[in-house]
Amino acid sequence: MGVCKLELGKINGNVFVFIERKNIKNIHLKVYRDLTIKLSVPTNVSDSWISDFLEKRKDWINTQLYKFKQSAGINNMSYLINGCTIQILGKDKRVYLQKGNKEVVEDINKITIYLEDTKNLGLATKIFTEWWRETSLKLYLKEMQKFYNNIFKKYNIVFPQVKIKKMKTMWGNCNFKNKIITFNEYLYKASLFSIQYVVLHEMTHLLYPNHNIDFYNFLTIHMPDWKERKKILDIEVVQGIN
Repeated sequence: MGVCKLELGKINGNVFVFIERKNIKNIHLKVYRDLTIKLSVPTNVSDSWISDFLEKRKDWINTQLYKFKQSAGINNMSYLINGCTIQILGKDKRVYLQKGNKEVVEDINKITIYLEDTKNLGLATKIFTEWWRETSLKLYLKEMQKFYNNIFKKYNIVFPQVKIKKMKTMWGNCNFKNKIITFNEYLYKASLFSIQYVVLHEMTHLLYPNHNIDFYNFLTIHMPDWKERKKILDIEVVQGIN
């Protein structure tokens, strides 16, 4: 993967665009919520063409960077501090650390993490991460059960095992052979509207392992607006994850 330096002016200054040449037909310029910029191009595209393309897209890149810098929600859950914000189910919520005898998380309009030592940010992050995974898993299982009862049960499919882990390039993954569906840890940042798309997408792989025409026809029949849901997911949460 190559790197291209791009001058964006006073507000965003100099940035670096990661260039990836792939066996694809279309150009994909993506800005992530963590301000990373990536450009995927066909293998035969020249360096000069890439430079010209990025020059023409400066305004768009500036707009995306500004939007994410102004956003309250953070994308990295590895380190929480008192008063920070994080995106949950499509909404930004303020996170507060409060002294308490029991290590618990309360989600009522805001996120309150109770712990004995409010200065122990490592422990606060650990408590929150465990709560995040447990709470999101319950939601995914609930939505999966709905789809299973309404769609998949009649195909005599075994209800899959569900896991959550950090993934850089996917919202979810289905292991067709072992019947395991894994969701990206960050997916819980998305609105339920978009989460339902990811859930149905991965469950559809229990019938169609590959992204062939049968897969997309099945997905469209059972969720006609899946493209809209995916678009919202890519824009509102982390641009660029597919």
